[in-house]
Amino acid sequence: MYKGKIRMLEESHRVLHDKIDTLEKSGVYTDELMQSLKKQKLTVLDQLSALRKQQYEYEQEIPWDDEQ
Repeated sequence: MYKGKIRMLEESHRVLHDKIDTLEKSGVYTDELMQSLKKQKLTVLDQLSALRKQQYEYEQEIPWDDEQ
């Protein structure tokens, strides 16, 4: 149920990470572009975290403890 979406988000996160890394190494980018890519990466990471939490709750049938 969640695995496909999680894999897709993990791949998106990896692609964004690699793109940011490549641009940083090349030194050819605008601050706006880098800021936008990093924001996208954080958004994907937030979505991934939320989906993993939902998957855990679904599989365990217990509430997620945010203080873990």
